[in-house]
Parts: sequence; structure tokens; C-alpha cells
Amino acid sequence: MPAKPEKRGRTRLAPEARAALILEHALELFASRHYGNVSMRDIAQACNVNVGLIYHYYANKQELLRLVLESTIATLQAEYDAVPILPPSAELKRFLRLHVPMAPTLVKMVKIMSDHAAANSGDTEISAMIDAFYKREQDYLEQCLHRGIADGVFRALDVPATARLFSLQLDGIFYAAQARGDWPIAHDIEALCAVVDSPALSAS
Repeated sequence: MPAKPEKRGRTRLAPEARAALILEHALELFASRHYGNVSMRDIAQACNVNVGLIYHYYANKQELLRLVLESTIATLQAEYDAVPILPPSAELKRFLRLHVPMAPTLVKMVKIMSDHAAANSGDTEISAMIDAFYKREQDYLEQCLHRGIADGVFRALDVPATARLFSLQLDGIFYAAQARGDWPIAHDIEALCAVVDSPALSAS
């Protein structure tokens, strides 16, 4: 008589790993649907756990949304902070190209932030987090442009407006990837890099 196969129990995860797994699945669900259409039960099913366990780690869906954005923004900021100081033109293009390998995460983040803005939930903590993220990006771009003007690489221009334009173009690339269902992101980023050397920006 053949031996019965051994029963396999559920894989036990350390609390930190379990919490991270919940955040990962919440990110995927919030990015694939509207935040308002995702329930804690949906997240529990995606994680293959009882919904009570989700509440053991996170008080409610709003807290999950805040922590999903906080974790994602922290990861992106670490990548941004690792950009080396190069000659202004090269540094600006290096910063823009840095977004290509991060594209899957950025598409999700832009979708979630757009849904949050449209929902007008009144969560000031999330709004402040998003504002701080864009302010850091704006400050970085302005500093790079100011250095380029001082070095004679970029022509005299409206620095805040130009920095904001680059930021808006980046958001547009990732929003379009979600809205249109196409992913020519590397091509679109290269088109944005070409602006750095174009007469619109270059002093030469």
C-alpha cells in the first residue's frame, strides 16, 4: 500500500515579513482597482490569510494606504538620493533615466496618488506625504538647473517653471502607461532626455 503524502502546513512568516507581504498585496490591489473598491477582505484573500490577521497588523484600510505610499516613496527616495553628483546636463539625464527600471512601481504609485486626489478623502497625512515627495523632486531639479546655468551649460530660464515641467512630464509618462495600456516608457524618457540637449534648455 503506497505511503500517504505528508500534509504540508502553511508557511509561517516572521511578523515583519508578514507585514511586508500585506503591504505588497495592498499596493497591487490599490494600483489595479480604485482604492475605494478594495476591501480589507480582498487584501486578506490576496495574502491567503484570515481577515482578522490583517487587522492584527493594520488598524484599517486608510492606515494601509498611508503605509503603502510611505514605503513606496521611501524606496524611490533612496534611489533618487543615490544619484551621483555629475556635470549638470549629465546628472539631469541620469536622474531621468533612473525612472526606467523603477517604472512598474512608479506607474502604481501615480495611479494610487491620482485616486487619492480624486477621492478628496481629507486625509491630511497622505496629502502632506505626497506634497513632500514632489517638493523634494522640485528642489532637486531646481538645484540641478541652477548649477547648469551657473556653469554656462543651460541658458537663462525660469528655473521653478522648468523644474515643474520636467516633473509633470515624468508623471504624464507613467499615468499614460496606466491609462493607455502601453509601456514605451524607456522611449518616452529618452525623448525627455533629448530636451536637456535641445535649444530649449542648452546654452550651446
